[in-house]
Amino acid sequence: MSPEQSLRSTAISRRGSDYAAERLIGNDVIISPSECTSARVRDLYDYWTRLRGDRLMPRRQDIDPVEIWSLLPYIHLSEWQARPDGSMGVLFRIAGTEIVATAGHEYRARWLNDILGENSDLEQIMSLYYRVVASRVPIFGRTDSTTVRLGVEFFEWVLCPLSDDGKTVTHFIGLEDYISTRNYLGAFQ
Repeated sequence: MSPEQSLRSTAISRRGSDYAAERLIGNDVIISPSECTSARVRDLYDYWTRLRGDRLMPRRQDIDPVEIWSLLPYIHLSEWQARPDGSMGVLFRIAGTEIVATAGHEYRARWLNDILGENSDLEQIMSLYYRVVASRVPIFGRTDSTTVRLGVEFFEWVLCPLSDDGKTVTHFIGLEDYISTRNYLGAFQ
């Protein structure tokens, strides 16, 4: 088994109990795919897996919005690239309407660092992106968080790598599914 195949099988399909509910800094918990309760998160992962085929990861050009139409309000697409200061960063290309409404601001054409500013979550969130870049496999998570949208107690998410050359992570496609125990205005069913 190649190192990539070994890493992939350990990171996704053969996660043991030691990978379940791995607490990170703050409110994020890395969960295994089997612990994910969100049908939307699983649907994006299944789509990513189908596009990947026998490659390490699909290309950005493989994504067809028509095929994932019902997921678009919850999806974000971003690039992994050098920031103006030379450090690596996440530049958002687009974020769905549910993400924008929940965050209370637009993401499009903004660096993650600029969106969060001096927010203490920046280091935590960047560690998730670095993890995906290093492993080249998706990660699943659950975040207990308050948002500007009333009624949202937590959300489940997936962050999937994309590659222009089949080897190096150049983009990400992710999905955030906001879970509420009560209906809220703007809820997309």
